[in-house]
Amino acid sequence: MRKLLNWLDDNLISILAAVLLVFIPLYPKKPLFDILPGYIVRIRVEDFLVAITSVLWLIWIIRGKINFKRNLVALFIGIYLLVGLLSMLSAIFVTQTVPLSMIHVGKMALHFFRRIEYFSLFFIFYTTIKSLKQVKTYLILLIATMVAVTLYGYGQKYLYWPAFSTMNREFSKGWALYLTPHSRVLSTFGGHYDLAAFTMMLLVILWATFFSIKKWLLKIGVLIVLGGAFWLLILTASRTSFLAYLLGITVLCFFYAFKKGLRWSFISWISIMFLSISIMLSFGDLSERFTKLLKLDERLSGIKSLVLNPFGKPPGDQAIFLANNPVEISQVTSRSDQPPSPLKPVDVEKDMPLLIPDAKTGTISAVARTYSQAALLYDLSTGIRLDALWPRAIKGFTTNPLLGTGYSTLTKVNVEDFTEAESTDNDFLRSLGETGLLGFLSFYGILVSMVILIWRTFIGVKDPLFFGILTGFVGVIVALLANAVYIDVFEASKVAFSFWAIAGIAIGGLKVAEKNIAKESASPHIKDWQEVKNSLFTSVKRFFRSDLFLLIIIIIIAFITRIYKIDSPVADWHSWRQADTASVTRNFVNNGINLLYPTYHDLSSIPSGLDNPKGYRMVEFPLYNYFSVLLDKLYIGQNPEYKGRLTTIFISLVSLIFIFKLVKKYSGSSTALLAALFFAIIPYNIFYSRVILPEPLLVMLSFGLLYFFDKWLETNRLRYFILSFIFGAFALLLKPYAVFILPAIFYLSFRKWRFRLFFRPSLYLLAIGIIAPFIFWRLWISQFPEGIPAYTWLLNGDGIRFKGAFFHWIFAERIGKLILGFWGLPLLILGLLAKPKKEGLFFYFIGLGSLLFLIVFATGNVRHDYYQIFIIPAIAIFIAKGVIFIWEKRRETASTFLAIPLIFISIIFMVAFGWYQIRDFYNINHPEIVEAGQEVDRIAHPKALVIAPYNGDTAFLFQTKRSGWPIVDGSIDTLIEKGADYYVSVNYDDLTKDLLREALREDQEKKPYKTIQYNTKYAIIQLVLDRDLPK
Repeated sequence: MRKLLNWLDDNLISILAAVLLVFIPLYPKKPLFDILPGYIVRIRVEDFLVAITSVLWLIWIIRGKINFKRNLVALFIGIYLLVGLLSMLSAIFVTQTVPLSMIHVGKMALHFFRRIEYFSLFFIFYTTIKSLKQVKTYLILLIATMVAVTLYGYGQKYLYWPAFSTMNREFSKGWALYLTPHSRVLSTFGGHYDLAAFTMMLLVILWATFFSIKKWLLKIGVLIVLGGAFWLLILTASRTSFLAYLLGITVLCFFYAFKKGLRWSFISWISIMFLSISIMLSFGDLSERFTKLLKLDERLSGIKSLVLNPFGKPPGDQAIFLANNPVEISQVTSRSDQPPSPLKPVDVEKDMPLLIPDAKTGTISAVARTYSQAALLYDLSTGIRLDALWPRAIKGFTTNPLLGTGYSTLTKVNVEDFTEAESTDNDFLRSLGETGLLGFLSFYGILVSMVILIWRTFIGVKDPLFFGILTGFVGVIVALLANAVYIDVFEASKVAFSFWAIAGIAIGGLKVAEKNIAKESASPHIKDWQEVKNSLFTSVKRFFRSDLFLLIIIIIIAFITRIYKIDSPVADWHSWRQADTASVTRNFVNNGINLLYPTYHDLSSIPSGLDNPKGYRMVEFPLYNYFSVLLDKLYIGQNPEYKGRLTTIFISLVSLIFIFKLVKKYSGSSTALLAALFFAIIPYNIFYSRVILPEPLLVMLSFGLLYFFDKWLETNRLRYFILSFIFGAFALLLKPYAVFILPAIFYLSFRKWRFRLFFRPSLYLLAIGIIAPFIFWRLWISQFPEGIPAYTWLLNGDGIRFKGAFFHWIFAERIGKLILGFWGLPLLILGLLAKPKKEGLFFYFIGLGSLLFLIVFATGNVRHDYYQIFIIPAIAIFIAKGVIFIWEKRRETASTFLAIPLIFISIIFMVAFGWYQIRDFYNINHPEIVEAGQEVDRIAHPKALVIAPYNGDTAFLFQTKRSGWPIVDGSIDTLIEKGADYYVSVNYDDLTKDLLREALREDQEKKPYKTIQYNTKYAIIQLVLDRDLPK
């Protein structure tokens, strides 16, 4: 009996510590009694257990049964408590943020003593550690506790076991609650955030344990516990704790790099990250919260609709003489187009109204809730933090930067207010607000001091399990610091108790392990760092010397130069053609994708000679618009026109890569890089690689066809054959003059098979596969002649082919001046004269196709400079060959000293003079059409029809975001009969003056016109009575 008593005398504090380690996380937060009337914090069983253990601990200290070795951590704890005491005195007597009354001072003192209670577990566990075996015993108890917490959480989720929450005052009285299907799991904790923080801590330690133990049976057991705990973390749906967990694992793997090497640590880190993120995104409510935060649900649903429903029903008539019925606005407009409507944050499932009592009538009325911009932009919880909690903490800090405004003072609005709970949802701001800079530095100094102690000695720890506990604890500290950004994690009682207990175990273990720590290993060093560094250096050096690095630089240059004025309105050069293309995209965005029935805003008969009440746009297959809508779904924010330009930029970068790949194969890296560079920097191509037109996509598809066809000839692999078919079919669907890539295709085929190519069934199959969709498309659109603009004139409508004017405009004005800025022309000629090498006549056949395109579509190329987009790759290739020609012939014709300046001067002047020619293309020459269009968009119903005369140019009508007529097609009365509601003009011509005169007449019975707005820039006139406007 005496031996038992002696053993109990020696181990009583350790036993009680073990009980606390298990009991505190497992026992639900059921209160015993109130300590302050009306306050959410109550006395619970663990408070008595901690108090009893602390008293006994003090007695055992006095008796000498426990030895307390002073350390840096204890010093910082003492400093923090002293600062906290001073902060309390300052709050009462200096800043007077706490009234001198029992309930207010008592509440502040309660929070101070709670912190002493939390810290007490550090001292208790620190002093009970007498051997590493005891550390391992505590670890086993922690793992067993995690298992119990996990099982109870599963019981709550799946078996309706009761939960005891402290999320509000009523629940904190000990009510037994039962979770709904989408409620967040609490397990034995008072809130899901607390459970998530605790689980996150244990997950980091469990991974450290898994790394440390060698027996596979034990590893499997730990892995099972890990899996269960991780799924519990998913069920809490706490984004902050999940991110903190990832950060904790990162820190853990960093420390293990010193033990097992950088390669091992990196592979382990990648594996855990991939596994954790994959599971999180695949299952559970946490996945939904992350997708809402990143708007992935909006993006993915939009992409899903594009893939599953590319073809829709025929559009309804927009002109009133067929049908002009208003439809639900949400069905035809994007979110950015809709007028303001009552919204709620994404995390508000059901919008419950506020119940406001009426003092006069004695009744209660329901009032709709309103939400801040932060809540609508992010979610409700973030909005509360940004709008209320965090600003109040900052105000507390500015009131007294050194000592703050005292504990429990940050949530109240007035000094006299008594708040029933305290929360800042940011432990850093809470510390600054309550205890000032001194409290902040001393509290977080405690954590830093523990990290310093471990950093000094961890590398010399021989016991692998204790090494894991130490490094895992550092991961826990960093993870909790991340968690503290979004919740008051160090004030959450169960989390705080557990953290300081684990801290005592880790630091206490260091105390007993000091004699076994090898002093010669005191300096941490990653064992395979030199090997990894050398390998990495070699790889980086190889990369920087590679073609890939230079190509990436060229792509970056190309991207940067093309985003110039990317957000400008569609009112720059060739805006009429851009507006037509952008209008199809806008209708796809607003009304849903419909590849068989592309429509735009022009209802006039000008393009086709026929009335077009449905607004059909039956020109190219709307593949470009499809890609624009796809980017619109992926990139939430900005208008469709911005993303249309961005789509073109990305398409041009892909074209650049195809050009590089082809030229590199046949002419080497230098020529390929130069060809890619010229494609990137020619000012003409910069502008036309960021316009809303399908021609850049045609270039990409054509050279994609060339690249994959060449790969098929080389490898005879089916996938390249299929890709050739896809790129070829879409290229021809986009523009018929994709056929001018055929000479290059023919040459590659002839080069491989000679005349046997005419007997290759695969070539005939490919040709049929490419041509058939084009034939079907042409047959389809022939049913809608009103949507097909006149196009035969593009060939030689004005008889200009082979006349002097043709050569002047194409070769002098366009190629020589506009595209090459004069100085690029010699390089082009030299490239054409350079003797072919490995490529044979391949590049010449690309050039031949470009030349045939210029000749066949003579009038189109003379009238429209954007037609020459198709010939830019050939020009870039031959300029590159010209530069190489000069370089290779420098010793024969001139010295190197002259060759290099000549090349650079030619390139610089080509770019400079080319920019001089192209710079005005970016200008908005008539900003009044943008201003007038925005005003119409502001005042007019989305289904209103508008007359916006601009000489048939649709750019003005496009600015209104309304369908209508870009010219007075007939008489005004005829257009009114067809459904015109508004007339807007930026030109005070005779018609506009007549309409204004009629609108300003006193007698409105004869002409029901109404002046909406007119000034020196534009006039807006309502053409129908108010009752006849779309509703």
